[in-house]
Amino acid sequence: MLITDYLDIYVGRTVGRTASEIDTPSKRGRLVARKNPYWSGVSGGRGGVSLGYRKPTSGAGSWIGKVVIDGNRIEARLGAADDAGAGFGAISYRAAVSAALEWSLQQHAAIEARVDGETASGGPTVRSAVEAYVTVRKARSTREGGNAGGRLTRHVLSDEDFASTALARLRASHIEDWRKRLSESSESEEGAARAIAPATINRLMNDLRAALNAAAELHRRALPPHLPAEIKVGTRALAVTDDARKQLLDDQQIRAAIEAAFKVDPDGDFGRLVLVAAATGARHSQLRSMLVGDVQEANLRLMVPGSKKGRAARAKPRVAVPVAQEVIDKLKGVVEGRAQDEHLLERWAYRRVERIKWVKDHRRPWGPAYEIDKFWAATVAEAKLPADTIFYALRHSSVVRGLRLGLPVRLVAATHDTSSEMIERHYSAFIVDATEELSRRAALTL
Repeated sequence: MLITDYLDIYVGRTVGRTASEIDTPSKRGRLVARKNPYWSGVSGGRGGVSLGYRKPTSGAGSWIGKVVIDGNRIEARLGAADDAGAGFGAISYRAAVSAALEWSLQQHAAIEARVDGETASGGPTVRSAVEAYVTVRKARSTREGGNAGGRLTRHVLSDEDFASTALARLRASHIEDWRKRLSESSESEEGAARAIAPATINRLMNDLRAALNAAAELHRRALPPHLPAEIKVGTRALAVTDDARKQLLDDQQIRAAIEAAFKVDPDGDFGRLVLVAAATGARHSQLRSMLVGDVQEANLRLMVPGSKKGRAARAKPRVAVPVAQEVIDKLKGVVEGRAQDEHLLERWAYRRVERIKWVKDHRRPWGPAYEIDKFWAATVAEAKLPADTIFYALRHSSVVRGLRLGLPVRLVAATHDTSSEMIERHYSAFIVDATEELSRRAALTL
């Protein structure tokens, strides 16, 4: 039977004296304020569904839903009543009856979704929510959807216990336990013994929250009403500080990282990626967009494409970044004989010829940032850098190098495709050190 059927039965057959006491604003206005609600049974509902009205000492009252399932009494506030002086969003008696019936069906659905503690077949799970979300994201943007899909597949769908959790049973504690396992597994991987940065976890949480909320809205009639609150609490963002910008590498460490990157990838593809990142301080999205024509050998500079950050409608112009002759020399091998509009930094794509045998198939540009994770972890180990060093440290080090050498903040910002305000906000300590040294040169001596 549909909710409308229950409602028609109820409206046609008012239950007892209490129904007449709360079905209009004028009648509710004459009631005495009390802590316990005035209850009215809802005819046709499952498990003894009741609608209650709580009368406050002042202001508008509120509607309360009540249902008894397997001897357990469940109550929940359904909304504000349309009493005199009620604000926006207040609902009438008839709407409250419908809301109580729909809410009771959700409670039954949540109970029925449990079969001896396991998920009932066909019910939405964390896995189905994530997969549906990735499909929608890819339809909007292949690049952004691919990034989100890669993160969620690697960190969420790979955890079978969490991925198979039914949304009807999902609690904030399940999400928190998964996040704890995520941190522990990341710290224990051989060759990549480094914790995931809080900012990275927050980006992952944003995707997971969006996926779960979308599924909760789609299946709202069959899921418990408290699910959105559980999702909100479980996916709360971690506190993010500027600790990542303290991951600064000196020139010797950067040279070691470049040398190690060429070692971990015999083809030299990852080595060239690290080389250009260290020389320009560009983001990964900028590096993968660079073309062969961006290498200007005669002028000893690289033309770095504008980033895709922000919402600017027009494309950002390329920025000229001076580099050393050694950088140009290491890039000659991938520049000579190639068209100017081909991607500068590429890697091999593989295809499977046998069950466990893969062979090189063709060259392609570097993909999303997660493609470099294994290479970078191996590079950090080979170069004997701190285990938690992130790839973005190359950018931080490039910014600070310019500031320490006394370059104007505006110039440092321009060559790194950011604003002077961002440089001043995040690297203010290094600006003070640099300007103090410049001022000291002009100090009066006796």
